[in-house]
Amino acid sequence: MHGGGVHSPRGVSAVRSDAAFRIGSSLLVAAAVALFAGLRFGVGIGLAAFGVLSLAATALTLLPIARRARAADGPFPERFRAILEREVAFYRGLDAKERARFERELAIFLAEQTITGKRGAPVSDELRVLVAASAIVLVFGRPGFRYPSTRDVVIYDDTFDTDYEEGGAHANVLGMVHGSGPILFSSRALKQGFANSHDGLNVGLHEFAHVLDFYAGAADGVPGMMPWAAVRPWTKVMHSETARVEAHRSILRGYAATNEAEFFAVATEAFFEKPQQMHDKHPELYALLRETYGQDPAAAKVVHPAEPEEGAA
Repeated sequence: MHGGGVHSPRGVSAVRSDAAFRIGSSLLVAAAVALFAGLRFGVGIGLAAFGVLSLAATALTLLPIARRARAADGPFPERFRAILEREVAFYRGLDAKERARFERELAIFLAEQTITGKRGAPVSDELRVLVAASAIVLVFGRPGFRYPSTRDVVIYDDTFDTDYEEGGAHANVLGMVHGSGPILFSSRALKQGFANSHDGLNVGLHEFAHVLDFYAGAADGVPGMMPWAAVRPWTKVMHSETARVEAHRSILRGYAATNEAEFFAVATEAFFEKPQQMHDKHPELYALLRETYGQDPAAAKVVHPAEPEEGAA
């Protein structure tokens, strides 16, 4: 098991259960529009409007639910599993039941998100799986969480600058997230982040931490998924830990002191890649992130590809 606080698999039936809430919300909107139409143009027009809008809302709501169910029900590609086994330490640390849930969530993510190279160019299975794995690792302790499906993920060959140009003197950006726009990655940085799972530097985890931060509005270092009771102590810890970063007395890299949003993203990288160090040296920070992510990576065993199974000769 990859840490405490990981709930039991959600399953396809729970994926489909989202439909009831979503359809109900859509019908309320349809009813409001129909009421306005009835008052303005007459009861007959209002009823007709309600019927048409209800059917349209139900269809639009069920389409993504059906897509998720198909992705969750379908066989998981062996080539994707091989990439996870080779590249993703988090996945290797899971038991068989949790691996199946990770694979199901990854398949759903790939079915809902658009991942391309520049100008829509196709990208390799490896890069698509690493992007999806980055996203799933963060929310694995929150079964049922769904990332917004309106964002595109664009992967550059190498680092780029703020004008999205590669190869120039200022091409030092590894990844970038816009408030409501695309998520950008350097393919080289994305691969390097998974090649070393203990250095506290993983651009995939970093950028999806920003996505979670933006989830509730502005990126202020307080993600929407954070329990309400943890927000006040988290704000306090952010400021005290930032002072430790600035004094070079922290396991977090210096970039964490840039602002609150970067602190949360850098702390997330360290939480998953240096969990024992954070647990021992920054226990309050670790406890708040454990509560937020619903995971306890310091309690997990990470299995490396070259490491023999226990009991092997």
